[in-house]
Amino acid sequence: MSRYFERDALRGDETALEEAEQECFSDAWPGRFFAVEMDSPRRYCRVLVDSGGQLAAYLFCAWQYLDLHVLKVATRPGFRRQGLAHRLMEGAEAFVNREGGETITLEVRRSNTGAQALYAAMGYNTVGTRSGYYADGEDGMVMTKMFTASEALYDESSR
Repeated sequence: MSRYFERDALRGDETALEEAEQECFSDAWPGRFFAVEMDSPRRYCRVLVDSGGQLAAYLFCAWQYLDLHVLKVATRPGFRRQGLAHRLMEGAEAFVNREGGETITLEVRRSNTGAQALYAAMGYNTVGTRSGYYADGEDGMVMTKMFTASEALYDESSR
């Protein structure tokens, strides 16, 4: 049995998310950005907490038509190398399949070869580069995974 509990991100998580962001990213989001995402429609916002309720990892995504775009995915340093980001991404993939989505897209720093390897192992392909994407000028590698869209989306009789 996993020692981590997965749930929706909730209002009240902003402080823990902001602290985790500062541990994980040089261009950290403030807590209010997470609050906006949680309150916005067409979002997929999940967290993993340990048995003591401490935030271990999180994933924030937004639908862009039939693409679920990963806005943030991170595992706090003390919780890494346990497959938590992989678990969250698998949950997002199951969500895309349930909702009839076609793709998941994300950006990852060119220097973050560990994350690129994780995504590639999960079936994501590098499809482009966003030059100077990050605040410090580093390029973002665009990675996408295709899924079989729900046939109902294309069934003319359902329109």
